Amino acid sequence: MKRQIYLSLCLLAMVMVTACGKKSQPTAIVLPTPSPSVTPMPSPVTIEPPDRVSPPITSPVLVKVPTIKPTISVPKALYPIPTPVPIPVIPDPVKTKANSKTEPISKLKPPTDPAQQITPVGIGAAKIGMSFKELKEQLGAGFEFPIKTSLLVDFDAIAVTKAGAVQYYIPYATGTQFTDTDRIQHLMTDNPNYRTQQGVGPGTPIGQAVSVYGGATLSVSKENESREFINFTQHPNGLAFRPKPVGTRSFAGEYPESNDEYLKTQKYDRRAAIGQITVSCSNEQCEQEAQ
Repeated sequence: MKRQIYLSLCLLAMVMVTACGKKSQPTAIVLPTPSPSVTPMPSPVTIEPPDRVSPPITSPVLVKVPTIKPTISVPKALYPIPTPVPIPVIPDPVKTKANSKTEPISKLKPPTDPAQQITPVGIGAAKIGMSFKELKEQLGAGFEFPIKTSLLVDFDAIAVTKAGAVQYYIPYATGTQFTDTDRIQHLMTDNPNYRTQQGVGPGTPIGQAVSVYGGATLSVSKENESREFINFTQHPNGLAFRPKPVGTRSFAGEYPESNDEYLKTQKYDRRAAIGQITVSCSNEQCEQEAQ
């Protein structure tokens, strides 16, 4: 605005000089120093930030997180976890006879009477190699000696009896006679009162004899009249064990179907027991006595 006024005044002065026609020395015109035009800066506008909308403050909600216990999967077959149970009262062991009745099994004990003990060399007072006459003298009164024919195939026997009960047999070949001078080569008993030093005798379950003599293997030889025998892993010398099948079974062992002359098995009727025990002389001793 001021500048416009200033320019207007200058133009007016020039017109007046021209009109008068006067020549004059140029006059220095001192123009006022224009003040710098200061354009006022607008006052800074304070921009208020919009009010923040604060979310409503709510009370924290407690969430119950279930505690997960680490579990280890262990094969039950390898590491069974026992369940606490009351300790049961263990009844006395029982055995099964051929008539399927059960009764307590007595613990294996050796006979208290030496006259009823089975050893590798004899049964009671009877010893292998002893003459029949010597046995009679050893036994004394109260014994009888009837003959039992066909005790086994190809064998008759002298039955040594007391009060009508057979104690044991003295087998000998069928078709021959057994005299006082003949020597005893075989002795056999099925009397349950006679037992070995380990308490095994006729009537002892095979499974119980296994606990004394080790594992049992049963065998049948068709060439030997299909007689069945028991052999233990720790078989006592000089003794032969024959089983007693249960009921109408022909054998105590469970044999595979086969045409072989000799069969053997470790599977047998768990109810079966020892039926007979035989004591025999060794081959060398029997040969010497036969001469």
